Amino acid sequence: MLLKDEVGMLQRVPLFSGIEPTKLKLLAFTSDRVSYSAGQILFRQGDEGDAAYVILSGRADILVDSDNGPIKVAELLPNSIVGEIAIL
Repeated sequence: MLLKDEVGMLQRVPLFSGIEPTKLKLLAFTSDRVSYSAGQILFRQGDEGDAAYVILSGRADILVDSDNGPIKVAELLPNSIVGEIAIL
């Protein structure tokens, strides 16, 4: 994928929508693009936060551990970001 296409995708994420394109270009250039399969885990509750993830396509469920097992508390759609608080 071209760098300009990645910048365009980042501009659709509300957190990044007001950032100038040159800074988004740097963010896109230094970021890793990864793919996950259905059911694969990005990170677990309590893990050390060292990354933020932008959902470009597909969906991701946010599960919280409870005494009765995992509880789904949210579903992330494309252009959502998760893990950003951990890296701040």
